[in-house]
Amino acid sequence: MVFGGGSGDLSRLTRRHGVKVGTGSLYTVEEVALAVGEKIGHGSVKSAARMHGAVVLFVDKVEQANRLVETGSALAGDSRQCCR
Repeated sequence: MVFGGGSGDLSRLTRRHGVKVGTGSLYTVEEVALAVGEKIGHGSVKSAARMHGAVVLFVDKVEQANRLVETGSALAGDSRQCCR
């Protein structure tokens, strides 16, 4: 499943805009994207997909990706590791 969260040109996004959430995540792509959207703003989540058991998201700004890596994503009290 892949979905685009906002409008705009996705070709301008680089690897630095990407964040991988929890290898082997038990949550759906939608649940992870909604939890991340609550932290950085739902319109800032530009794309999300499941890859190799993890959820990979691309966000609007590199600073937002950095913040997610520093703080993690909270899903139902479960703090999932975010990395690049």
